[in-house]
Amino acid sequence: MLLRAGQGAASARGARHLRGGPFLAAGLAVALCFALLGCGVGDYVPWPGSSGGGRPAPSRRPSIPAPSAPPEYHLSQAPAAFSALRGSESRLLAGQLSPASQSLSSYADLAAPLRYSLDYLSRMPQGEPALVQPGGTLSWGQLRQSAQELLAMLPALDQNPGLLSERFVWYELAPDPLLTGYYSPEMEASLVRAPGYDYPLYAPPPDLAARPASYDRRAVDLNRALAGRGLELAWLKNPADPFLLQTEGGGTLRLPDGSVRGVHFAGANGLAFKGLGKILLDAGALPKERLNRAEIRAWCAANPARSLELMAESRSYVFFRFTTAASEGSLGKPLTPLVSLATDPSLLPLGAVAVLKAPLSGPSSVSDGGGVLRGIVLAQDAGADIQGLRLDLYLGSGERAERLEATMRTSATVHLLVSKSALRGRQ
Repeated sequence: MLLRAGQGAASARGARHLRGGPFLAAGLAVALCFALLGCGVGDYVPWPGSSGGGRPAPSRRPSIPAPSAPPEYHLSQAPAAFSALRGSESRLLAGQLSPASQSLSSYADLAAPLRYSLDYLSRMPQGEPALVQPGGTLSWGQLRQSAQELLAMLPALDQNPGLLSERFVWYELAPDPLLTGYYSPEMEASLVRAPGYDYPLYAPPPDLAARPASYDRRAVDLNRALAGRGLELAWLKNPADPFLLQTEGGGTLRLPDGSVRGVHFAGANGLAFKGLGKILLDAGALPKERLNRAEIRAWCAANPARSLELMAESRSYVFFRFTTAASEGSLGKPLTPLVSLATDPSLLPLGAVAVLKAPLSGPSSVSDGGGVLRGIVLAQDAGADIQGLRLDLYLGSGERAERLEATMRTSATVHLLVSKSALRGRQ
């Protein structure tokens, strides 16, 4: 179904209507109201499962900021709106895109993640709406065709990025959304209990849904409610590590033989959460200026019994399963660093193709080798905290990803790309 036609002249950025180009008249007045998001120092958060069955989602992000964390970015509470760019504007922006800013060697590197999106979009009911707003709709079929056309033109984009302007309408989102980041932590672990590996990572108990309150952190970690049930997936070295993996919803386990295993959210008890940084700050264990991951892990390693007792103040508990990838999204597929984006599906549907422009990091951008990301991104994840004008960019794994996650909280420029032929109704 095409977006329903409406009336209106060309609008400036920030207008409240999504208009088509020469193939689609003005329409789609988006009337979303978004809540102002907050960020507390040291606020580590568990990830309840997303409805898409993929990456779990935090009730709040980002986690523990680095000592040099950037100033707070305050979300606009104005309604969101999409506005179609003129062809001259989109041609200019297309020429400024840089796969290298996403650590890609060429546009062809987008082929694999695009196929993940296409696989998802192809399973959706093609004629039904993927994006519904008071002014009209975009169908799953239109999003599928947009991704399919992009995949076919990837080999030509390095030489002719202007094709993105010729064949797609660029719908700019306003006001600018907040962009944060998430990553896949790597932890030392053993699949069996061994000296030095004392802290279990659990699979969900079969009766979790029926008795969630029986599996709060105190019951599991201190009273050993799951001991002897064969639910231990792995054993970790640091008492803080299970908590931190629960915060990110998954990560990578590096085993003693050098091999790695991915773990991913598989369930949660849904009970109240208190951030690890906040716990240690309130207890006087660490001052505010030392609330970074390295200091927290060092303190917990030096005070294992006390740290477990304090962490029990957070009743929330997250369970895991093994995966073949370090991180999976709501499509059930691996995430691609600096390409996969977690979105609110009511604003940017899963499987959608977009263009993102944003600084990669805060004050440490020079030392991190960072800069401005200008590239094609794919909506492949969702989460309870990713609502309204909020986007979460997957940063990958490793130290640099961890540093970027700690400092990334900035405004971003986003354009939804929709195939012109799809808008004309050719499926």
